[in-house]
Amino acid sequence: MGRLSASGPGAMMRDHAIRERPSTPLELLFDLCFVVAVAALAGELHHGLGAGHAVEASLAYGLIFVPIWWAWMSYTWFATAFSHDDTVTRLLTFAQMGGILAVSAAVPSAFEGHVVPFALTYSVMRVPLIVQWLRSAAADSAHRGFALTYAAGSTLAQVLWVAGALVGGRVGAGVLVGALGVELATPMLAVRRSPDRVFHPRHIAERYGLFTLIVLGESILAVTSGLLPVVEGRAPVVGGIVIVGCALVVAAAVWWAYFGTLGTDALERHRRAAFLWGYGHYVVFAAVAAIGAGIRAVIDSLTLSTHPAPAGTVVTAAAAALAMLALGGLARTADAGIGTTPPFVSAAVLAATALAAPALGPFIALPVTALTLVAVAVTTGRVNRPHRDRTD
Repeated sequence: MGRLSASGPGAMMRDHAIRERPSTPLELLFDLCFVVAVAALAGELHHGLGAGHAVEASLAYGLIFVPIWWAWMSYTWFATAFSHDDTVTRLLTFAQMGGILAVSAAVPSAFEGHVVPFALTYSVMRVPLIVQWLRSAAADSAHRGFALTYAAGSTLAQVLWVAGALVGGRVGAGVLVGALGVELATPMLAVRRSPDRVFHPRHIAERYGLFTLIVLGESILAVTSGLLPVVEGRAPVVGGIVIVGCALVVAAAVWWAYFGTLGTDALERHRRAAFLWGYGHYVVFAAVAAIGAGIRAVIDSLTLSTHPAPAGTVVTAAAAALAMLALGGLARTADAGIGTTPPFVSAAVLAATALAAPALGPFIALPVTALTLVAVAVTTGRVNRPHRDRTD
């Protein structure tokens, strides 16, 4: 029995009993704006590594990635829950897209410690989604409590984001932490007010897979970034080709490991597993994008010195370790009973590589990183293929 509403004052809960629920063209267009946002974040991390501020840049990157990721995730879970095919919903989505581009423009100032532009643009960007939740609450009485809880929590969070940024200092920082806490807690409170499941497992798995491709784009970008100085004669040919080759292998191996490991098992087990699956992807997304930033920093150092700075290599291996650790954790959440050991073992090897990277140098550490990822990709792909729920 379908529950879609293509027109009218709001959106009805979708029928999650249907087997397939592909991403819509509107969702894909929405994702396109996050290509820009992730590129802005990774670009700032890349520049920070090159400027010798690896620790500060990494911390800022990890913190600022949270609201960017949350903005994408909030829309994704709304879209999987409710139909969104009417004109007003499209216009509200376009407004969110414009807001994401504004947030992306504010990322550099946020890295420098000026959080007001970022917080203001972020909060304004979130308003159209709050309107979406209110429209859905008006249209679907059965899920009104669920939608209103989302709207109320999101509204409170945006007020706190703005207040914390304007107050500044330690008090302001505490308010910003509170805003983040409200954001993260709102879905947990909202689902308790729903009489049934509010998402489509296959659709969510596909959406998260698409965002994984977005963050993998940073490693793909590193390939072109590495070839350019080689072609122009500003970097050694052999060294540049080694680094570029590693970037391409890393991107392919992470793709293989991710799609060979994860299916819809965790999403279909129970509510707690679904939350762990959804929230745990933050580490995967942030780490995979950071891999590309680290490789680009290594490439930059090749054009400036015969002794490349170790920061890029360290971050690349460390980010890969975090990505594999998170991937193993997500696979364990699915309770498949197999396939979790290779990511965990590779995470340990990659962490050791990151620690030894300053001594090893990029021409040893990066190939070790790439080969380790290849090993886990091939292993997880083989052991999980008969057991996972294919979403491709």
